[in-house]
Amino acid sequence: PSSPPPPEPRNFPPLLSAMPAAASAGTTVYAFLTFHVRNVRLAAFCEAAAELIAASEGDKGKQRTDIHRELPWARAISNEEFTLFMMQQIWDSGTDLEAHTRSNHAMAFNASVMKGRMLVTEPSVSIFGEPLSPATLAELGAEVFATQAAEAAQASAEAAKAAEGYAAAPAVAAAPSGLSSSGKVLLDQSLRSTKSSSSSSAMARQDSRSSVLKASGAMALKK
Repeated sequence: PSSPPPPEPRNFPPLLSAMPAAASAGTTVYAFLTFHVRNVRLAAFCEAAAELIAASEGDKGKQRTDIHRELPWARAISNEEFTLFMMQQIWDSGTDLEAHTRSNHAMAFNASVMKGRMLVTEPSVSIFGEPLSPATLAELGAEVFATQAAEAAQASAEAAKAAEGYAAAPAVAAAPSGLSSSGKVLLDQSLRSTKSSSSSSAMARQDSRSSVLKASGAMALKK
């Protein structure tokens, strides 16, 4: 049976022109690009990549460009449909890399790959800095540790402060009607005064009734 027709070309973003200026002048940058090349278009891709490498030799700031093909191994990504390639570019600065992406030969490579339907998926681009030495790794690790320790200390202090505020809240709520201790004293005095006044009024009413009864008895005796 005949093989199915190749898929229509996808609208991939520009391969190299998508890379931003990664670093300031004077800082070496490393660009890594992966290409999943359809095996039926493998020859055309190799030709386009060779032309790009040759045309880039005179680009300002270029240190080197290498392209690697994945070897067959137990967990290889390449299969019967496509082959994985990795391109590595080293530049004196991000500015030089950005200028390369706008060059005629870089844009011609992009167009060739797109129009030739050479890829099965969108290529990936990653930008890295210079290799890290053991001393640099140790310094980076120390900086990260110090930052994490400071963040942990701040979080602990905030938690302790929140706990103190939570513990103080019941003491305020225990005072009836939100009265302070001095307010409670005034309230107690007022209650005692009211009670005393009520008792005096009751006694006065009782004395008045007694006087009335005595007067009535006296009048009865006179009669």
